[in-house]
Amino acid sequence: MASATAALRRGGMCLEPDPASSGLAAMPRRDAAAPDWMKVVLVTATVGVFAVATGLSSPLLALVLKSEQFSGVLIGANAAMMPMGLLTSALCVPRLAQHIGAHKAAVGLALTAAAALALMMMFRTLWIWFPARFALGLAIGGFYIVNKAWLNEIAVSVYRGRIMGLYAAVLAAGFSLGPFALALTGSSGWPPFAVGIVALLTASLITAIFAHRLPGFSVKERMPTMSFLPRAPVLLAAVGAFGLFDHATLSFLPAFGMRNGYSEQAMAIGLAVLNGGNVFLQVPVGWLADRFPRRLVLFGLAAATAAGAVLLVLAVQRGPLMLFVLLFVWGACAYGVTTVALAELGDRFSGSTLLAGSAAFTLSSGIGGMLGGPLTGAAVDTAGDSGLILVLAGAYGLLGLLVAMVPLTRRSARPRRD
Repeated sequence: MASATAALRRGGMCLEPDPASSGLAAMPRRDAAAPDWMKVVLVTATVGVFAVATGLSSPLLALVLKSEQFSGVLIGANAAMMPMGLLTSALCVPRLAQHIGAHKAAVGLALTAAAALALMMMFRTLWIWFPARFALGLAIGGFYIVNKAWLNEIAVSVYRGRIMGLYAAVLAAGFSLGPFALALTGSSGWPPFAVGIVALLTASLITAIFAHRLPGFSVKERMPTMSFLPRAPVLLAAVGAFGLFDHATLSFLPAFGMRNGYSEQAMAIGLAVLNGGNVFLQVPVGWLADRFPRRLVLFGLAAATAAGAVLLVLAVQRGPLMLFVLLFVWGACAYGVTTVALAELGDRFSGSTLLAGSAAFTLSSGIGGMLGGPLTGAAVDTAGDSGLILVLAGAYGLLGLLVAMVPLTRRSARPRRD
């Protein structure tokens, strides 16, 4: 690891740790305090249940609208309500959580999401679906903001990477179970909606029962989400890069594979394998972030993801096994930058600033996702299959340069004391 750092320095990319802002992870100590694992399990389990409903809702709503024979323009416009709600949540949920209490906000947001799904189950009219889907996006984004802040507040520095890795793995597993539940219930009638509503109500019930165990956020130390943005630009860039990666691969990777001789079913499996890397490899990524300087780990993940995009061209020519192995590791590296960024966020900030940072992460991810589809689509139209490669390699290559050359957080950010 020392030789790798030296080599990077010789290449003009200085990764020397800055004591105020480099993201140097604390090394595990035998006498280090352990986190409250009961609280860790509580928050991650609640997020996992909530993620089942999230993973189910997007394909379900798209299928229902298609079955009702609405035009593609209306279906697309209605789908846009979800990311609009997510972005709005980043701006308003921190203030809500501080004003009424984080636990009340989380319960209310889960109930709001359940009510939105119930409305869409009962009424198949767009004048209801547009505001309901906006409310669903706002509630989903807000719930994740509060829970990410809770988990980072609960974690301690020497375990934070692994805890964030566990969070990422459970979240990815929940997202995967959503479409699986939809495959079992089908998209017609009330059963698929009922599965989502029950999952959301379960998440709200768990949160309400155990709310007294979870931290609050001071009303006196409010920080608007926009005020946080200059404090951690590289961390926000990492989260935005994954938002772009996620939407670009979901939208264009299947077509990329099919143009190279793979069936639609094979590429559906490929997307599942890509997500599988998130489920099974995020805890090891978190361990690396706890064991080595986080700046170096983040650089390595960005470089590996950029290289994986280039290797994708070779992997599709070598058969399904080689492709699936690459996708498994590639997905883990791409999402891993978010795991490391979350761990660094929790190490550098606490309380209301941490809550604002969690919201800023949601904002950055949403912006990256909104850019991912159009930017990749334009690149594919211009350069063919190479467009997908160029966008993803370029985004993560740029992230790697930012990590190597710019402090992860502003110098005024000091490591918190757990």
